[in-house]
Amino acid sequence: MKFVWNGLATACFIAFFGALVLRWLAQGGGALPAPFSDPLPRRAGIQPDRRTLWKVFWTAILFRVAAALGSLLLYCMLSGSKMSLSDLPQLWARWDAPHYIHLAELGYGGYLEDGQPLFLVFFPLYVWLTRAAALLIQDTALAGMMVSFLCFGWGSVYFYRLGAEEYGEGTARRAILLLWSFPFAFFFGGIMTESLFLLTTAAGLYQIRRHRWGRAALWGILAAMTRMQGVLLIGAACAEMFCEGKPLAKHAEERKRAFLEIGKRLPLLAAPILGSVVYFLLNFHITGDPFAFTDMQRHWSQGFQWFPGVLAYLARNALTWQNVLTRWEMWIPELVLFPVFALLLWKSWKKHRSMFTLYGTVYFILNYCLSWLLSAGRYLSCAVPCFFFAADELEGKPKRTAVLVAVMTLLQWLFCYRYLCWGQVM
Repeated sequence: MKFVWNGLATACFIAFFGALVLRWLAQGGGALPAPFSDPLPRRAGIQPDRRTLWKVFWTAILFRVAAALGSLLLYCMLSGSKMSLSDLPQLWARWDAPHYIHLAELGYGGYLEDGQPLFLVFFPLYVWLTRAAALLIQDTALAGMMVSFLCFGWGSVYFYRLGAEEYGEGTARRAILLLWSFPFAFFFGGIMTESLFLLTTAAGLYQIRRHRWGRAALWGILAAMTRMQGVLLIGAACAEMFCEGKPLAKHAEERKRAFLEIGKRLPLLAAPILGSVVYFLLNFHITGDPFAFTDMQRHWSQGFQWFPGVLAYLARNALTWQNVLTRWEMWIPELVLFPVFALLLWKSWKKHRSMFTLYGTVYFILNYCLSWLLSAGRYLSCAVPCFFFAADELEGKPKRTAVLVAVMTLLQWLFCYRYLCWGQVM
């Protein structure tokens, strides 16, 4: 039965990803039949003015401040605790957050467990930014929250710019509403890497779409210093450059020149690898082994596992885990999110640029390839293209949009409260 399930799930993925690749080849000028060669829907993209972007930024910041204050009020009301505003940063120091705080305060070589630098599994950029902010803000937890707030505001600006220029302002507004109300979007305000990864990913995709390869390379390096999945921007850049040059539509001599031009830009496209190199050098500096993080991951029961096996244990845990509350806080949401995002990607494969569909699919699948997946909802909050796909599907459907946003907002507050109570939301 296990063999049949693994084979069926893998075959479905290969078929879908193969269709995306054929679609990409068609967008690059290849002579392929329908539906791979169907033209993209016409959309009236618009470049937002600076005033609009400042509104997005300050609205995002105010939204995060209001959400933080609301979380304190909610926690006090439901738990019966008495806490002051000064307790807010420590209230948000849950699960991985204390590790980021200690890393910022003690460094990777100073924060040890059992005499080992087990926390090398945490990528360095957020830690270093928090450490820098703590030079001005004496409370490290508060400094971490401020870094997240600012990155969320800036990331929302790039997210909105990308959506508006590709799809139009209506879709961009819906997408940002969906992003902010996503059930696990409260992590954007915590002492976590989500806001920083949103910023670096949205900015990287935006610069790739504008064909500003140097800027895209810089953001890609920063994304790879934030989270391992940051290197996926390489694939998005290669996909977009191929579609821009359309080398398959040219005659032999022109095709050769087009591929040579792509080859000249490959160092810029591959620049995010430098972010990973920084991480490897950090590992080497602390342990003498550039890949020491792989041993640390095994300590935390983490490693690669192909997604059918992950779905199998998610389903098993959702049905049989001894603590029923943990089922609803962790295993059931992770299991439900998979078909929701998979359906969204399937419905969107012909409607969007290949840089979005290929990046979104690979990012989604890789997040479901962990041997002990605990944070799928948190990871998917940064699946930037998927929120554009959802907003596009909701075009002309204001009632459905309102209902979806209302339901997701309610779930977000429920999950947020359980997170603050040390529930199994991480």
